Amino acid sequence: MARSLLSTEADLWSRSGDDTMTRRAFLGLIGLLTTYGLGVNAALAAWGLRTGFQPGLVLYIAILVLPFAGIFLARRAQSLPMQLVAYHLILVPFGLLLGPILQAYIHVGGMALVSRALLLTGATCGIMMLLGFSYPQVFSRLGGVLFASLLALIIVRVIGIFVPALGNAEWVDWLAAGIFTLYVGYDCYRAMNIPATGRNAVDLAISLYLDILNLFLTILRLLGRRD
Repeated sequence: MARSLLSTEADLWSRSGDDTMTRRAFLGLIGLLTTYGLGVNAALAAWGLRTGFQPGLVLYIAILVLPFAGIFLARRAQSLPMQLVAYHLILVPFGLLLGPILQAYIHVGGMALVSRALLLTGATCGIMMLLGFSYPQVFSRLGGVLFASLLALIIVRVIGIFVPALGNAEWVDWLAAGIFTLYVGYDCYRAMNIPATGRNAVDLAISLYLDILNLFLTILRLLGRRD
């Protein structure tokens, strides 16, 4: 849910500077940074599965806190190097958490369950990226709706901690899947329209990374309900 902290985006639309680049280079940098983040997560998850990594209480708390610190830093950073530091504060902790999460799902449904989730996530993201680039007039209207929906989802998730019937409700997972699916398309629309600067590229890469990661985990949870 750290994604919500990136949704106040007014500065992205007005940001300019010496790191302005061509739109093609901008899109390429976003793709490179997003792929890099997912690759780091895959490597850390594979390491966690291989070693049976399970964080202790102190490390677990640190892993949960660091991504929020990274997102806060990314929003406040005035230089590209500091934004890249912030990106790593986000992706490394999440990568460390992936190993134990995947272990639990593999125990339930085997590696085939994870493979199906990866395939569905990749296909969904590919379709939404194409739609985001092709229909900007549609996605340009979704920013406020998606932000409000995400805040509502966070509230439901928090209440679900204390109300198990709500926390385990399948419709909540479908709602989450819909929100993060639309966010992929929305962030691709933004990539075509906001100023093409290095700092904006990192911000959008972080957003897309979180969209894809959250969508994957939600799809994994939905598939896990069937096994």
